[in-house]
Amino acid sequence: MRQRTAGRESKVSRLRHLNVVLSSMPGTDGFQGLEKRVSTLRSIRENELFLDRRQDRLQRAQCSEDSEQATQRGQKASEDNWWHVTSRRGKSTRQVHVPEMPIQMSNRFHVLSTGTSAESGVNDTSEGTEQKETPPIGRHEMHRPRDRGSTTTTPKRRRRVVVVGDSLLRGTESSICRPDQENREVCCLPGARIRDVTERLPRLIKPSDRYPFLLLHVGTNDTAKNDLERITADYVALGRRIKESEAQVVFSSILPVAGKGRGRDCRIVEVTEWLRRWCRREGFGFFDHGMVFQEEGVLGRDGLHLTKRGKSIFGSRLANLVRRALN
Repeated sequence: MRQRTAGRESKVSRLRHLNVVLSSMPGTDGFQGLEKRVSTLRSIRENELFLDRRQDRLQRAQCSEDSEQATQRGQKASEDNWWHVTSRRGKSTRQVHVPEMPIQMSNRFHVLSTGTSAESGVNDTSEGTEQKETPPIGRHEMHRPRDRGSTTTTPKRRRRVVVVGDSLLRGTESSICRPDQENREVCCLPGARIRDVTERLPRLIKPSDRYPFLLLHVGTNDTAKNDLERITADYVALGRRIKESEAQVVFSSILPVAGKGRGRDCRIVEVTEWLRRWCRREGFGFFDHGMVFQEEGVLGRDGLHLTKRGKSIFGSRLANLVRRALN
């Protein structure tokens, strides 16, 4: 308001000055005097308009400044009473009141846990009848997750290893069973023949064994008195019994003997060759020792059993065979 009053006073002062100027001009009746007056009045009018526009701009600027300050004061006052609410990714913060509806709980597996619906008295919920309270067992079964494999890893069960044969296996137990004494067994039957192993086999292989590994070394005592036909027939009978156990089977070749005659040496070679072909035909493994045990210092004085060095070699070869078979 003060600025408006000052503007009006400045206008009045300018008009008074204008009257003084006009009164001081010599009066002329001619055209030139009139033209000068018109131009003077025009310039005065333009100056007044300029001053009016200037005054309006100053008033609008002052009004806008006052309104902005008032708005800031209002915002500051309102912020003191407001709470800060975080947005939820563009979702509306408007709360919608939803009336609470009663939820009817039922166990649809109750029939499986307590018998048929007729026996347990459970009614269908679709008919609008009241449900009986399910026993705790049924509730646990209803919330039991689907079995998709246990998260705990069980230790892998090791295969059982059975090595069975005649007295030549004596002294090989340490080399064969040392890696896994719980699941490995060496059954030494002194003086055993092929038929003896066939009769003993059901007591060695258990029905609970999962794909056991069976290593057989037998036949040396059979070559002492039996001919090739009898020996091969006993091997065939042993093979039939082995197939009932569903085991992985390997036959060890007959070891050579010394000082027992040329006939027995030839019979051992014949049986070894037949055993090789028969194992290939029946799907059994065959472990050929070759000429290893014909070296000096391997066979004992009797020409039949092994020396300490021979037992060490024999045990190491059988242990390595078991290791390769399991891996």
